[in-house]
Amino acid sequence: MGLDAGHRSISVGVYSRAPEVPYVKERRGRAVKKLLLVALAAIGGLLVYRQIQADRAEQDLWTEATDSVPTGS
Repeated sequence: MGLDAGHRSISVGVYSRAPEVPYVKERRGRAVKKLLLVALAAIGGLLVYRQIQADRAEQDLWTEATDSVPTGS
């Protein structure tokens, strides 16, 4: 019997992924959720900003259309 009887040999130059530990997957999941939350908040903020700009433009147009003409013009 040889010294390595019963042991598996390890091939040099063969790389395998290290087994993922459950808490690594959990941390990665939390990071993805946070990233999605930030992205959704940014999109929501952009939509609110654009709506405010559209409302201001409409108000300016309405004010210009209903503004009384000065008597000197």
